[in-house]
Amino acid sequence: MSTRDTESWKRQVPELPRRLFRSLSAQSTSNPNIRAHGRACSATGTQQWTERDHPLPFLRYLYSCPHIRPPAVNSHDGYALTKAVQSGFVALVRFLLDHGATPDWKDNLAVSIAIHRKDLRLVKMLVERVETGQSPEGKRTRSKRRRLEDRLAVTPAMLRVAVKYKAQDIVEYFTREKGCIPDMQTLLMMQ
Repeated sequence: MSTRDTESWKRQVPELPRRLFRSLSAQSTSNPNIRAHGRACSATGTQQWTERDHPLPFLRYLYSCPHIRPPAVNSHDGYALTKAVQSGFVALVRFLLDHGATPDWKDNLAVSIAIHRKDLRLVKMLVERVETGQSPEGKRTRSKRRRLEDRLAVTPAMLRVAVKYKAQDIVEYFTREKGCIPDMQTLLMMQ
């Protein structure tokens, strides 16, 4: 291998493999006492993901190991974030966003999925940037929280999806807090 080939190899950023996220799914069961794949189910019948569920521990290691170049978090057009949102794995969504994942891939597909799930908390997490309150050394800081720019702008198309799925709390969030003005088609759907 020539020096030129070695330099280009070192500059390449590896991709996150899709196989790490393929097994994530929004499990549900009619009996909340039944455990799905070893995960506790809530009263709503959806599984509760924990900090120790796959692939989160592996990703933490991968992104913190000094000898490994961290993979591109938006690999495969944001596949990892989209699957995490689809499965409702909030800790994984937060991890990916904290490491630079952007929810605007494929016409904001991750946001559309969160709207379809009628999960206002996930929608807010995808739209708003939140300061972690940590200094670069990992220590908590006591400074005043500053307002950060949103990750993406709420569009009339997102509002239309929220109206279509009758996610009233998300509709109110988009219109009142984010100032999204509905287009004529959305206004007709609201009546």
